Amino acid sequence: MKRKDFERLVERSIARIPREFLAQIENLSFQVEDWADDDTLDEVGFDDPRDLLGYYRGWPLSERTHEYGSCLPDVITIYQAAVEEYAAETGEPLLKVIRETIIHELAHYFGFSEEQMDQIEDLWAGEEVLPEDRKEKT
Repeated sequence: MKRKDFERLVERSIARIPREFLAQIENLSFQVEDWADDDTLDEVGFDDPRDLLGYYRGWPLSERTHEYGSCLPDVITIYQAAVEEYAAETGEPLLKVIRETIIHELAHYFGFSEEQMDQIEDLWAGEEVLPEDRKEKT
């Protein structure tokens, strides 16, 4: 898939995030790259870039204090090739994989615990896949 088309799917997924979460997002940038680089893989302890669909780098909201200010934006990176490969291997619609990856990385941004992240992912995993989402399948 061309990068621009994939980026549109990322934007579409972000637009579907509930407003109560979107309203709390500040100083955050979403980016798309093909694969995680070696430094990022080392940071998370992965050897295979296919294992990392997305990554949050920054200072979680739950840890920000008065010291936080004039900082560069936090970044959520979605790894296009890894996401596409995962969707193809699992048969899940591409848009669903993108949405779940964004949700997981946003949970890191908000500073949720792993238990809270599991609950959120379970809630959103049950979200209906719309007919227009199905046609995005790779």
